[in-house]
Amino acid sequence: MNFRPVNLKESAGIYLNMTPLVDVVLLLLLFFMVTAQFGRLPGLKMLLPPVDAATAARVGASERLELSITAEGDIVFENQPATLSSLSGLLNRAGAAGDEVVVVVSADQGVLYGRMVRVMDILRQAGFNRVVLSGRVVRAGEEPGD
Repeated sequence: MNFRPVNLKESAGIYLNMTPLVDVVLLLLLFFMVTAQFGRLPGLKMLLPPVDAATAARVGASERLELSITAEGDIVFENQPATLSSLSGLLNRAGAAGDEVVVVVSADQGVLYGRMVRVMDILRQAGFNRVVLSGRVVRAGEEPGD
């Protein structure tokens, strides 16, 4: 019986050097990080009304729906253009209404009051009870500006 230690390099004849593999993987990672575009997607041009930073509330991303109204009165629900007549259908297709879903309304400060009331009424009729109005946070000591 031969009890001497077996050298795996000699017996198998195969040796895999991991250094080049790790180098290639890190170079690929670096390449994709540099070439990826992390910029914001083009969005709506809106000037939100100012809100005091101390009273600003945060809403979790998993339970919210986004609704935007531009100064011209255009409505965008979850990145889809909508009208007042098609908004209720989009809300019904969006999912379950109720207390667990929050609708965040971002309206330009130039939106007419009547337009906002109609949108809020459509939200209420669709069963969305938690509606939050979004604003531009103003820190202490800053001027709100228009």
